Amino acid sequence: MMERVLGPLPTHMLKKADRHAEKYVRKGRLDWPEGATSRESIKAVMKLPRLQNLIMQHVDHSAGDLIHLLQGLLRYDPLERVTARAALRHPFFTRDNLSRRY
Repeated sequence: MMERVLGPLPTHMLKKADRHAEKYVRKGRLDWPEGATSRESIKAVMKLPRLQNLIMQHVDHSAGDLIHLLQGLLRYDPLERVTARAALRHPFFTRDNLSRRY
């Protein structure tokens, strides 16, 4: 589900999978968990929208900033993920939002 919504896991992270996680990785890609490959479960996952499409369905003109912020917060690699401090300085929170409060 995460790959469907956020995109594929980075290859460098999949290559680092230890022996316990190897059962979830096949041919350099994340594989379906054992027993979760029913036709219904595959259909349900494939129906999930990408993150940006999901946001666009429910948010007004500020969707671009929100999508950018969420993509940063939800990055798989912790070294690339936006920190909480940086997130609070993101344009989603700083652009025009202060003037709308009053």
